[in-house]
Amino acid sequence: MAAAVRLLRERCLFTAEQLREVLGTCPAVLLEEPRRLHHHFQYAYFRMGVSQKEMVKARLFQMPFPELRNRHIFLERRGLYQTPYKGQTQTSNPKLKDILQLPEEDFLASLACATTEEYDVFKRLLAREEEEEEEDEEDRNARYAEEDEDVDSEGSDTA
Repeated sequence: MAAAVRLLRERCLFTAEQLREVLGTCPAVLLEEPRRLHHHFQYAYFRMGVSQKEMVKARLFQMPFPELRNRHIFLERRGLYQTPYKGQTQTSNPKLKDILQLPEEDFLASLACATTEEYDVFKRLLAREEEEEEEDEEDRNARYAEEDEDVDSEGSDTA
């Protein structure tokens, strides 16, 4: 628990007041693994361009990270959310609070302008993309390990 509090205070730079609000509205963060909690924060801060103040106001940590990511990427791919470049965006992004707190049906109808079927298909395709990326990463790691073994065995033959 202390590790989660320290992470939110020191690495995520929440003020004492913001931290109190986060812990009051989402005490489950205390049980979260610090690495995962930090990843959740970093995604919202860097990828979505959201400030700590907005995260607290929207209650970021109440939504599981995979659902936040699904909703964000869905909006992004539909052209309805733009990752800020150095704090600047060409379009007006939806508020984090709307992305997080609207029930899925309302999120789809009012923000994403999509059907439940479209969102379900999107989530399945995104999961498949992630699986393929993981497999590609595993293949690359296996090839590098084989290359390292080949180099090691060549070096031992000549020694």
